[in-house]
Amino acid sequence: MAKNFASIYSGGNDSSALNQSFFLKLETVRGTAVIPTGTDFLFTLGGGAVNFTQPYESSPHRSGRHNNNVIKQKTATEWSFSTLLNIKQGVVYSSCVDVGMKLLWKSLLGKETDTTSSYEYDSSIDPAITFTICENLDHMAKQASGAFVQQCEASFPGDGMAQLNWSGNAKTTKHAGIGKSITDNDTTNTVTLGVGEGKRFDVGAMVMIVEADGVTRSADTATARKITAITGDVITIDGAVLADADGSGLNAPIYLCYWEPTGVTIVGIDEPQTGLVGSVSIDTLPTLSCVRSATITMANNHELQDYCYGSDSLSGALFIPGGRLDVTVSLEMNLNASLVEFMKRIRDFEAHDIQLICGEATNRHLVIDLPKVIFNVPAIPVPDTGSVPVSFEGMALQTALEAADEVTVTYI
Repeated sequence: MAKNFASIYSGGNDSSALNQSFFLKLETVRGTAVIPTGTDFLFTLGGGAVNFTQPYESSPHRSGRHNNNVIKQKTATEWSFSTLLNIKQGVVYSSCVDVGMKLLWKSLLGKETDTTSSYEYDSSIDPAITFTICENLDHMAKQASGAFVQQCEASFPGDGMAQLNWSGNAKTTKHAGIGKSITDNDTTNTVTLGVGEGKRFDVGAMVMIVEADGVTRSADTATARKITAITGDVITIDGAVLADADGSGLNAPIYLCYWEPTGVTIVGIDEPQTGLVGSVSIDTLPTLSCVRSATITMANNHELQDYCYGSDSLSGALFIPGGRLDVTVSLEMNLNASLVEFMKRIRDFEAHDIQLICGEATNRHLVIDLPKVIFNVPAIPVPDTGSVPVSFEGMALQTALEAADEVTVTYI
């Protein structure tokens, strides 16, 4: 069911967390927001958000014991959300993964290879892309441009759902809400809102006009418009002059709203894969070894370009792949005879080839290859009763100089 913006505007309810949705769209120019469509929708779990901060400190000017003014610091945008491992079954490989998910993997690892039978991601190319994130709620939207991935934690419990926890940064964030106009805005590029409602929008935000019924989109905004200026409660938008924005009369207002991709075109893959079907193979352990859980954390450690003079946020190239790509592996297994031998190999700094498969190997599934993992010697706390779980923490390394193969992620 499409949102009714008139009802949201006048309903009096506080925002509901269940109305949150995310849209991700590849940018052609770093840091320049692009307009998402319904096919850019991505299913997410609760708890994620785009967070814009504008820190400040008290002015160092002396005027007694009392604070007198503030010094503004660089603005910052961080984002995070979690996703299930959604893979559509029974379709060609090019349709088995959401567009937004492909963006995230490419932003994390750098290189995407379309093999005509799979999508493969590795770190042989430094990450370079940025994307726009639109986080839509009910009363407002947060629109972040110049977004990129800093880290993904992929967790695969043996008794639950596989989960990908994504986080990163962005250049800046624009806010947009919902405003009501009861004036005739036709023949201009401005929309006059109610008193104080101009504060609900930022210059640069993507917006649309909705008719009095709260659902029908104005012909003027079949695609999003961007706000170019705000003077009090008069909002100026780009594009052609308005011809379908006559809100005159209390019974026939129009609403200026944050951009929401058309409801009928919103599509997202909702076929989660879990640890109930899959396998973890370790070259030096028997195939029947029980892996209780596996976690693979991939961190870019990008240098944020937040030091450019004349800018109050990330600028220039936005980020530089100046830190090492850290890929760490955590496995939990039960202590048994084979594991005793495995621990001796760890003490001798032997490398281990690990492959994780999530999903049915004869259908669409995910494969993570880690050809060279060196573990730390684990501690072995013994519980009061039951099996003795042992946690192994290690680092994935490249197999040879410039191989850049510490981790490869493949959707097959």
